[in-house]
Amino acid sequence: MTTTGEPDHHEPPIRATIVRYDDHADECTLHPADLDEDSRLTEWISAESGDYFALTSCR
Repeated sequence: MTTTGEPDHHEPPIRATIVRYDDHADECTLHPADLDEDSRLTEWISAESGDYFALTSCR
Protein backbone atom coordinates (compact mmCIF):
# COMPACT_ATOMS: atom_id res chain seq x y z
CA MET A 1 0.00 0.00 0.00
CA THR A 2 1.29 3.44 -0.86
CA THR A 3 0.70 6.33 1.50
CA THR A 4 1.85 9.16 -0.77
CA GLY A 5 -1.07 8.95 -3.17
CA GLU A 6 1.33 8.01 -5.96
CA PRO A 7 0.44 5.00 -8.12
CA ASP A 8 2.56 1.91 -7.52
CA HIS A 9 3.15 1.52 -11.26
CA HIS A 10 3.88 3.89 -14.09
CA GLU A 11 1.73 4.20 -17.18
CA PRO A 12 3.43 4.62 -20.56
CA PRO A 13 3.58 8.15 -21.98
CA ILE A 14 0.70 9.17 -24.23
CA ARG A 15 1.34 10.35 -27.79
CA ALA A 16 -0.96 12.44 -29.98
CA THR A 17 -0.97 11.57 -33.68
CA ILE A 18 -2.73 13.95 -36.06
CA VAL A 19 -3.83 12.74 -39.48
CA ARG A 20 -4.76 15.46 -41.96
CA TYR A 21 -7.30 14.76 -44.70
CA ASP A 22 -8.15 16.71 -47.84
CA ASP A 23 -11.76 15.51 -48.08
CA HIS A 24 -12.93 15.56 -44.42
CA ALA A 25 -12.04 16.78 -40.92
CA ASP A 26 -8.54 16.12 -39.57
CA GLU A 27 -8.33 13.49 -36.83
CA CYS A 28 -6.28 13.41 -33.61
CA THR A 29 -5.62 10.06 -31.93
CA LEU A 30 -4.24 9.72 -28.38
CA HIS A 31 -2.43 6.44 -27.76
CA PRO A 32 0.33 4.95 -25.60
CA ALA A 33 3.75 5.76 -27.08
CA ASP A 34 4.91 2.14 -26.85
CA LEU A 35 1.80 0.58 -28.34
CA ASP A 36 2.12 -3.13 -29.08
CA GLU A 37 0.23 -5.11 -31.72
CA ASP A 38 -2.51 -6.35 -29.35
CA SER A 39 -3.12 -2.94 -27.78
CA ARG A 40 -3.21 -1.13 -31.11
CA LEU A 41 -6.91 -1.92 -31.56
CA THR A 42 -8.09 -1.07 -28.03
CA GLU A 43 -5.91 1.49 -26.19
CA TRP A 44 -6.57 4.72 -28.03
CA ILE A 45 -9.11 7.49 -28.46
CA SER A 46 -9.74 9.55 -31.60
CA ALA A 47 -11.61 12.76 -32.33
CA GLU A 48 -12.20 14.72 -35.51
CA SER A 49 -11.31 18.39 -35.73
CA GLY A 50 -14.11 20.45 -34.20
CA ASP A 51 -15.27 17.65 -31.88
CA TYR A 52 -12.99 18.67 -28.99
CA PHE A 53 -12.65 21.81 -26.90
CA ALA A 54 -10.61 23.31 -24.06
CA LEU A 55 -11.35 21.82 -20.65
CA THR A 56 -11.45 25.31 -19.14
CA SER A 57 -14.53 26.12 -21.25
CA CYS A 58 -16.50 23.55 -19.19
CA ARG A 59 -15.72 25.02 -15.80
